[in-house]
Amino acid sequence: MGSGAKTALGETTLGGQGSSSAVAVAATTPALTILYHPRPDRVGERALLGELAAGKAASVSRVGPAFAAKGQSPGSPLEDGHLSRRPLRLSAARGDGIRLEIGDSGTAVVAQGRRVRESIVFSAAQVKRGVVLELSRRVVLLLHRTGGLHPVQQEPASEGDVRELVGESDGLRRVLWDIQSVADLDLPVLLRGETGVGKELVARAVHAASRRKGRPFVAVNLGAVAPSLAIAELFGAEKGSFTGADRRRAGYFEQARGGTLFLDEIGDAPAELQVALLRALETGEIQPVGAQEARKADVRVIAATDADLEAKVASGTFRAPLLNRLSSYEIWIPPLRERRDDIGRLLARFFREELERIGEAHRLDPAAATDTPWLPASLVARLAEHDWPGNIRQLRNVVRQLVIGSRGQERLTVGPAVERLLGEGAPAAEAILKEEPPASAPEGRAPEGRAPEAELSLPPPPGSGRKPADVSEAEIAEALRAARWDLSAAAARLQISRPSLYLVLERYPRFRTARDLTAEEIRACHAACGGDVGRMVERLEVSERALRRRLRELRLA
Repeated sequence: MGSGAKTALGETTLGGQGSSSAVAVAATTPALTILYHPRPDRVGERALLGELAAGKAASVSRVGPAFAAKGQSPGSPLEDGHLSRRPLRLSAARGDGIRLEIGDSGTAVVAQGRRVRESIVFSAAQVKRGVVLELSRRVVLLLHRTGGLHPVQQEPASEGDVRELVGESDGLRRVLWDIQSVADLDLPVLLRGETGVGKELVARAVHAASRRKGRPFVAVNLGAVAPSLAIAELFGAEKGSFTGADRRRAGYFEQARGGTLFLDEIGDAPAELQVALLRALETGEIQPVGAQEARKADVRVIAATDADLEAKVASGTFRAPLLNRLSSYEIWIPPLRERRDDIGRLLARFFREELERIGEAHRLDPAAATDTPWLPASLVARLAEHDWPGNIRQLRNVVRQLVIGSRGQERLTVGPAVERLLGEGAPAAEAILKEEPPASAPEGRAPEGRAPEAELSLPPPPGSGRKPADVSEAEIAEALRAARWDLSAAAARLQISRPSLYLVLERYPRFRTARDLTAEEIRACHAACGGDVGRMVERLEVSERALRRRLRELRLA
C-alpha cells in the first residue's frame, strides 16, 4: 500500500506503518462518554472536557456539556429531566487526578458503587482505567481520557463479518488503523490478544478490506485438530495415502485458495505441523499427504493466539523461524477492560440483538420521563465496572443470560449466575476512592465531620481473615520480590485478593506495574540489558508476563 492509499474501511491511511505503535498520539484529553441513557440512541456519545486540560473547571448538568456521536455536530446536553440544572463540577486535582464536587446540585451521583455526598478525588490511575458515574439512577457516564489518534472510519460490514468491532475507544481505533494499514499488502498477520477479544472478527475485517475479499475465508481452530491428522487437515491427502483415505481430501489451504486462511490458536500447532507450515510460508507451496509433487498455494495466512509464543520458543515448543514468518505484521487486540468506553456501545448492540431474537426489541424503546426503564442504569454501571476476563465473548453471554432470564418481564432482573459473576473481583477494590468534605458546608447542611481525603476501606477476601489495610509496605515489598513481581502470587503470599493488592499498591508510589512504565523507560532498560527480559524484570521490578506484553506492543520482542 502506498502512502495515501484507501482501503475498504474508509479513511486515507499511511501505508506500511508497522503496527499501531507507529500511530501518532496527541496528549490525552479528559472526556465523558455516555454508557447508558433512557434514550438508547444517545449511548456512545462523548463530550471532550478540554477546559480540564487547560486547568479550568468543567460543569455537568442536564443542560451541559454537549455530547455528540462520531461525525455529529454540534451535539446536545443530557436533557434528562431527573438531572439537576445546577451543575456538578469537575476540576483538576494533584497528580493528574480529577475532583468531582456535588456543590448545590440536586443530581445524585454514585461512583463505583458508592454514593458521593460532597466531593471525591479520582486518581490518575482511576481515570486512566475509567471511572463509572451513575447520575440520578437514569444516566451512566464514564470519566476517562482519550488520545488524538489518526482518524479511522469503519464502514458498515456486509454479512455481519465485523459486527462486534464496535466502538470509538483508542484501543479499537488502533486496531482499525492496523487493519487499514496492512489489509492490501498480502503479508502474513499475527493477531495477539486474550481469549474472547474478537481475533477472528479482526481477521475477517482484514480479509474484507483486502483484494481477496471476494474469495473464501476459511477459519481453523488448531486447538481442536487432532495432532495425528493436522498435516492432512491443512494440506490435504491423496486417496490411499493412509488407512481410511478412500478418496482424495482437500485440505484447508486448498479450500481457501485465492482467499484467506485463519489459523486460530497457532500456539497449539504440533511440531510436525509447524515444520510444514513454515515451509508453506517460505516457498508458497504445499504438499498433500501422499502427493509426489508440491503445489502452489495462493493463500494469505492470518494466525492468532493468546499464548506467549516467545516463552514457547524459549522452552522449545514453538519454532522461532515460524514465529518470525507469521509475525510479518502484528496486531495487538486490547482486552475489554482497556476499552471500557466501548462497553456501553457493545451492550446497546448485544441487548438489541438478543431482544430481537425473542421478539421483545420494544423493551429498549426510549423511556418517558415518568417511566422506569426496562434496563436499570445501576446494572449498566455494574457491567461497566467489571473487568471481563472473558472479554467481549463473556459480555455477550452475560447479556444473553440477562435477556432470557427476564423474558416476558416488564423489568430486567439479575439472576444468581450473573450476580455471582459481578460479585467476583469487584472493581471497587482496585481503586481507593478519596472523599473530601467541602471547604464549608452548604447552607442548611451541617458538616459531616469526615477527615480530609479519608480512604474508603474494603472488606477482606472471603475466608482470608485479613484486611488490606493491615498489610505493611515492607510486607508488600517482600512478597513482590519473592513472587518476582507476579501480582497473583504476591497476593496469595499476603493472604489477600488480587484486587485488594491493587488497592494497597495505590498507597505506595514506589510500587509500579508494567502499564505504569513509559515507552522511553522500557526502551532504555531494553538497551541496557541487551534485551534480556530476566534482567529487565529485576531492574524494573514488574512482572515478566506483563513486561513481555509491553515489549510486544513496542515491537521490542
